Amino acid sequence: MKPTAGLLSHDSGAASSLIEAHAAAGEDQSELPGGWELAKNWRKLGAQLPAPLRRKAREAAIDAILRRARDLLRHAARPVALAEHAWPGPGELDLERSLEAGFLGVSGLVRPEQLRLTQQSPRALALVTILDMSLSMTGEKVALIAVAVAILRLKLEKVGVVVFDTTAHRLVGVEEELSPREVVRRVLEVPAQGYTNIEAGLERALIELRSGRERDRVGLLLTDGLANVGRNPVPVARRFPRLHVVHLGDHHPQGARCCREMAQEGHGRIYRATRYADLPGVVRRAVRELFRG
Repeated sequence: MKPTAGLLSHDSGAASSLIEAHAAAGEDQSELPGGWELAKNWRKLGAQLPAPLRRKAREAAIDAILRRARDLLRHAARPVALAEHAWPGPGELDLERSLEAGFLGVSGLVRPEQLRLTQQSPRALALVTILDMSLSMTGEKVALIAVAVAILRLKLEKVGVVVFDTTAHRLVGVEEELSPREVVRRVLEVPAQGYTNIEAGLERALIELRSGRERDRVGLLLTDGLANVGRNPVPVARRFPRLHVVHLGDHHPQGARCCREMAQEGHGRIYRATRYADLPGVVRRAVRELFRG
């Protein structure tokens, strides 16, 4: 089933070329080229494709997003918590800590009770990422936000997602056990609409964090800080156990001040992604630093 000429007449550039290429190849095509182009143009392109081809194009877009996320995480270890035990106990021998504990004793004899063992375990943490998905979030911005969310889901066990425009709603519950692919699919399918209500996004994220069973609960807000509906979000930030903020865009003074104040009141850090292309790398750094306090 091929797109009609009428559909093509309302598109241009990469999206139009991709539609024509996919249609020419037919619905039995096993692989769709240009996965990142599909991801960048998904909102415009996806609405124009017939259902069978749309499904294949969406999977190709998700593949490209996950590939970028995994490339960025290639040498990154999963955050862990370290616990020290005396012998006998779980874990591996920590020779340095054992020497510090004086396990040889004053006589130079081995004293097993002074041996120190270190055990690694996944760091238990519930994180809710709060995404500004208002009308300005189009094209490659959405694809890069999806890469950032994929990084979080690939590295952390419990990741909820709240999206906001004029209002806010839960996209992924913090206790939902979803694959990274499904999380990315949900992000791609969020429509770009409405205004920017940061307060609503933070309020909804607080509800999600309360549903988490982990002791450590963190919010990660991605926004330009330029709210045009709702009340001042800074007092809401104060109610978070910890709120980190990624300031997106060209750093308008008003937005920069709002993001800085939200991070300060939320006992968190401020990160800056002047260009959206920087966002995945900034989020990767945030994940690396997430457990330093």
